[in-house]
Amino acid sequence: RTLIMYAYAESPNARENLEFFIAKGIHGLADFLFVFNGETDADSLLPVGKHNIKIVKRENKCYDLGTIGEVLAKDALWKGYKRFITLNASIRGPFLPTYSSENCWSDIFLSRITDHVKLVGTSMNCKPYQHVQSMLLATDDIGMGILLSPSLADSVEVNDVFGSASDPTGFTPCYAAMGQAIHGEMGLTELIRKQGYEVDVLLTAFHAETPTTYCEANAHPEDILYEGKYYGSNVHPYELVFIKANRNIDPILLASMTRWHLKQKDSAWDVCGGRGKKRVDGM
Repeated sequence: RTLIMYAYAESPNARENLEFFIAKGIHGLADFLFVFNGETDADSLLPVGKHNIKIVKRENKCYDLGTIGEVLAKDALWKGYKRFITLNASIRGPFLPTYSSENCWSDIFLSRITDHVKLVGTSMNCKPYQHVQSMLLATDDIGMGILLSPSLADSVEVNDVFGSASDPTGFTPCYAAMGQAIHGEMGLTELIRKQGYEVDVLLTAFHAETPTTYCEANAHPEDILYEGKYYGSNVHPYELVFIKANRNIDPILLASMTRWHLKQKDSAWDVCGGRGKKRVDGM
């Protein structure tokens, strides 16, 4: 069984992204766990009567990585699943072109998990060192076991402007400050690699090289998820399936894509199948 976990904190942009995901992303072949952090009534937007939609409301603390870890570790929830996707409300999607509209969006990420690859995301950042960006991550029970391991959280010995080699990474810590959370995010890739596994992303430019040569071959580019930063242009929503929606990346295109896709009658319920019946509140 697959668990898809959506972390939410209230903002106008986050609400618009959640509304889009509800319309286009929910399906019946996975359990969907929506975690609402802080004051919000956004849970009222979720469809009622679906057995595979669950809700957790909690204090807004620990940042996204710590939230994921706290919720999944409680009562060993994660051990009831074999595959996972975690995402937050800073991204909008899924966006699939008409020629790929019969593909289930979650399979696009989960199909890239192999015996060798244990962490999949949308994009790769090279600053200050190579790491999968964490707004959407896919893994299996092996990868999640690594990310949730308290004993491995201190095993990534890297220094950056946000933290030192002695600071933890992974999903285990409750990060108290933004810098700590960023350091924790950047360490996820190395955490997986230190256990002998590799990572993957959908980014086309990444696949023009190898995982180890991408950053050097491209002169260690900065975060490509900003206006004009994808090698002089912008990354398209179709390339990553989900696009960072809170950074003003080609806002006219994003608004048009959002409008066009919402007008289309199909949804992930139709494409992926498996319609649920009853919603469960709390865990």
